[in-house]
Amino acid sequence: MLRHLLFDTLYRLGRPIWDTPPPEELRGAIEGPDALPPGHALDVGCGTSPNVAYLAQHGWQATGVDFSAAAIRKARHQANGIDGATFIEGDVTKLSQLPISRPITLVIDMGAYHSLPDNAKPTYVDELAAVMEPGTPLMMWQGIRIKPGEIPQAFGRDFIIERTKPKDFIIRRNLLRHKITAHWYWLRRR
Repeated sequence: MLRHLLFDTLYRLGRPIWDTPPPEELRGAIEGPDALPPGHALDVGCGTSPNVAYLAQHGWQATGVDFSAAAIRKARHQANGIDGATFIEGDVTKLSQLPISRPITLVIDMGAYHSLPDNAKPTYVDELAAVMEPGTPLMMWQGIRIKPGEIPQAFGRDFIIERTKPKDFIIRRNLLRHKITAHWYWLRRR
């Protein structure tokens, strides 16, 4: 409950630091030389989801899920008039209970996993596996609160890790800069 209130408050106050434009890794997967064909994408923990709007503008049916009502309201407002962009206020640890269109052909996680309490992470992984067909790609950016070897251990039963790439995230506050070491993970549902 406190976590929910915190996130809603941060979205009401403005744009949280993690609410960023679509990253180059996603743009490369959608527009690059080996671009994925448009299908149905799911952005878990979407926030105001510029990713959903971006995907919809590139021919995808895209759904964003977030538990923050304030984030979903902003996402709907920002994507107003963009065909193919849908938003659901819901719990990412209960994905199989949400009205998400299927089959899903791409899943994006830009920090949902790492923002969950430790006891919710296994349920989240199970729920992702439940809504994804074998062979579906999962693009994840994970930085904070991830222990060495955690992603392979948590996802290894249901997903194949195809590759990883370090990607630092710079947080600017006033005149201070903080660097968070993070990784991109490209996984595929077994």
